[in-house]
Amino acid sequence: MEELKSLFDQGKWYHCFRHEGLVSNGAYDIEKYISSYGFEKDYAGKSVLDVGSSDGYFSIWMKEHSAARVCAVDSNKYDGSLAIEASNFNVKNYEKKYAQYADDYAKFQQVYEKFGLRNSNKLLLMAKLRSLEVEFQNGTIYDLTPYGEFDLVMCNDLLEHLRDPITAIEQLYFATKEKCIITVSSAMKTNWFNRKQTLLTYLGHVSGGSFYSLSEGSAIAMCKAAGFRDVHIASRFDMENRMHHVANPHFVLHAFK
Repeated sequence: MEELKSLFDQGKWYHCFRHEGLVSNGAYDIEKYISSYGFEKDYAGKSVLDVGSSDGYFSIWMKEHSAARVCAVDSNKYDGSLAIEASNFNVKNYEKKYAQYADDYAKFQQVYEKFGLRNSNKLLLMAKLRSLEVEFQNGTIYDLTPYGEFDLVMCNDLLEHLRDPITAIEQLYFATKEKCIITVSSAMKTNWFNRKQTLLTYLGHVSGGSFYSLSEGSAIAMCKAAGFRDVHIASRFDMENRMHHVANPHFVLHAFK
């Protein structure tokens, strides 16, 4: 228990998880904002694809709300290799960031091995801790065809990190049977006069890992171009980044096939 507590306190986490009195030190505490996503109360019999799953908070949540099948896809191999296409000027910093996943496994290897894990994938760890069956696939949003179609497809806080969000949304469309939920982080804030205007700002020269600040209008336009018949904004909210103590603007988009 002490070793697991140390991992929750000191490990490399993106999401906050609560488990038997422990709270992981993630940058984002999704539980506080879960009502903003517009999820249903029960996903019994549904298949769910979580694209860009990271630590897997949403995958775990869906399985705990009765989803029949949950498949999580992420490009992170958890071996210290770079999982995003960072801008060249800042690629060294991102290499250091992703090296932390290998360091995390080395530091807490005994805990991971206890649960049959050979890397620091927190989604698989949490699934083991909660005795849940969740699939994990190492892959890219630019090719979701190997995984088939799903009743619900989720893509949370990923589009802004992609060099090509248009192709990504098209892949989300092809993977969707019924509904796709897309959450955009670092969103462009617009007032009610121009909320529907199609705008985006390029940021690749600033952070090197976030390429665009997307407006609601731009995300809706790309979803409709991909083929979604009905697209609307479900909510808008600011989520605290617990590492940097800043409010990160978000909007949640629901797209129907």
